[in-house]
Order: sequence, then C-alpha cells, then structure tokens
Amino acid sequence: MVSRETVNELLALVDERGNSFESSPGQARQFAAAGLIRCNDLVRGIHVLDDAGLGSLTGILERQHWETWLVSIHVVLRGEEALHEVAGDDIFWKRLLSEKLQLGFAYHDDWEGKVAKLNFKKLADGLPSLLAQAGELVDPSGVQGYDVTYRVQSLFAVHAGLATIGSYLLYGDTAWGIIRNPPAKFRTPSQTPALHSAHLANYVFKAFGVPTEELDRIADRLLGEAKAESGV
Repeated sequence: MVSRETVNELLALVDERGNSFESSPGQARQFAAAGLIRCNDLVRGIHVLDDAGLGSLTGILERQHWETWLVSIHVVLRGEEALHEVAGDDIFWKRLLSEKLQLGFAYHDDWEGKVAKLNFKKLADGLPSLLAQAGELVDPSGVQGYDVTYRVQSLFAVHAGLATIGSYLLYGDTAWGIIRNPPAKFRTPSQTPALHSAHLANYVFKAFGVPTEELDRIADRLLGEAKAESGV
C-alpha cells in the first residue's frame, strides 16, 4: 500500500521546488505548474477528508485531481495549442453564465480563438499518443484513466444516485437504517492521485530545468508500494 509518509514526501518536494516555478506572462509551462500545485492541494484535501472519517467524499477530489492532471499534462506537452483550448473553455462557460444569469457583460469579445468547452474524453483518448511522442512506453489498448478514475468516481463519489446516497443506507431484513460516515470505496484514496502528481511533476520539473533525481526516487517508491498492494 502506498504509505502516507511517501505521499507527504512527494508533496513536500513539489512545494519546495515550486518556489522556482516562474515564467514570463502567458507561458504554458506556468499554467502546468499551477496545475501541479493544485494537484498537491487536492491530495492534501483527500487526506483531510480521510482523517476526518469522511472517506466517502474523497472520490470527489480524486476525480477533480484526475481532471487537473489531464489538462495540465496536455498543456505542458502541447504548449500554446492546449492552453488556448483551456482559455476557450473558460470563455465558453463565462459567456454562457453571463447570458443565463443576465449579468449583462461581454467576456473577451476580442478573443479570436475557438470557444468551446473542454471534452475530457477527447483529451483522455489523445493522451496515449501524446505520451508516446514524449518517449513513454504506452499501451494504447490498455484501460484508460477516464474509465478507472473519472467514470468510477463519477458513479461512486460524485453523481447523486444509488451508489453515492445508498452508501449511507444500512440494509436489514425488517428495517433499514442510516450509516454515519461510510468508509471510502477504495482502501488508499490518495494512491492514484499521488502517482499522477509524480507523473505531472516530472514534466513540470523538466520544463523549468529542475533536477528530477529526488523526484524519481520518490516516484519509484510510490510505484513499488502500489505494485506491492496490487500483488503485481
């Protein structure tokens, strides 16, 4: 099982190295760095919820962590093209809200790029080839994080339904009751987020010319602990 000690070591390293993440305005690498720091906070939030006995809520943050990792990986690897897609998504939603809520203001009328909401499935589908181009060994036919994390956590942690609300039900033969603070659906809620954070950190560190030796050591330990947990 991935230990809290190893995860905290990763968080501390990213915090320390984050002090050197600085760029001139508009650089894609700076947005990716901001994504990495948000990933740090999301992992900490998972720990806070888990320690407070609110394990059933940790999947909400795990899904958000996956989305943050996915978008940030695209930006750090694809640069300005991906950053423009993020901007187009922001403009799409703010214009829509302005219209629906009758706020009466125009948002970035001078924007000449595409205005469209981000499609996380499309981003996930394009990730294997993107990582392969970056030199990673990727199995394009393998199970994707979109299914393992996004869809799983959407069902068990995010969307109101039987899997989420029903986890608070205590079923009996003659009566049903309520379960207070049901546990997390998965034993180590920060394991996948920590692995994704280490993955993103590797690209962000390199984008800023930050040495990765210590990061690699922590990432190897995380991976080893995760494999031991799964029996691989």
